[in-house]
Amino acid sequence: MILYKYFPDNFYSYRAISIKGLWCHHPVKMNDPFECLGFVNRSFSDKQLQTLREIFLKSDDKSNRELANKKDNLLIDILNKQRREIIKQYAFCSLSETKDDIKMWSHYASNHKGFVVGFKFTKNQIDHHFQKVRYVNKVPQLNVRKFAEFMNGKYHHLSYLLSDVSVKSTDWKSEKEWRIWRNKPCYYRYELSNIDCIYFGVDCSIETKLIIARLTSDLGEKFEYDEMEFNDNPVGLKY
Repeated sequence: MILYKYFPDNFYSYRAISIKGLWCHHPVKMNDPFECLGFVNRSFSDKQLQTLREIFLKSDDKSNRELANKKDNLLIDILNKQRREIIKQYAFCSLSETKDDIKMWSHYASNHKGFVVGFKFTKNQIDHHFQKVRYVNKVPQLNVRKFAEFMNGKYHHLSYLLSDVSVKSTDWKSEKEWRIWRNKPCYYRYELSNIDCIYFGVDCSIETKLIIARLTSDLGEKFEYDEMEFNDNPVGLKY
């Protein structure tokens, strides 16, 4: 699978290429204040609350067992706060399935002065930390069993939790986003062999092209760099 990263024309992008790392940051540091729909409080049915209480009663953790005796409104409040804490704790970097989106070039690649790198990931490299973003116009139901068991220490449900916070409004669906999650802000390290292609923006300077070419010179003489061009019919980008 090939996923694309839009880079602005700046020092941090050059550093990411130089050290072979994609910076993962907390959701609150992203450009969407509604990131992960973390502000939305989930609702729970009586059946879901009963399931939660049954799971918490079996917990080895005393504080979790005490949750089973909380009133409905308090239990719901605690669960929503716990989800927000998960959002605050983890960090991610964003990639896309598309490399020729005009708006993304404008927003994330210095008004087409930056560049896009295509990363090729093998099946062995793609694990539960890779999550495809779901675009929704209605907040999805929470799988209370998996959520409660995760709170009880069953961390094999981490994949579900990361999936649950990889959601955005349908207003963003054209970005076709994927996320690589980490348990704290850090670089996701990739191998040089992961770089499949590099595209320069239509207004990318010769200086930026030379810097990127120098930083990726180990790719070899046969590696080809492409340049985006405007297409007038239909209006868009081509390469």
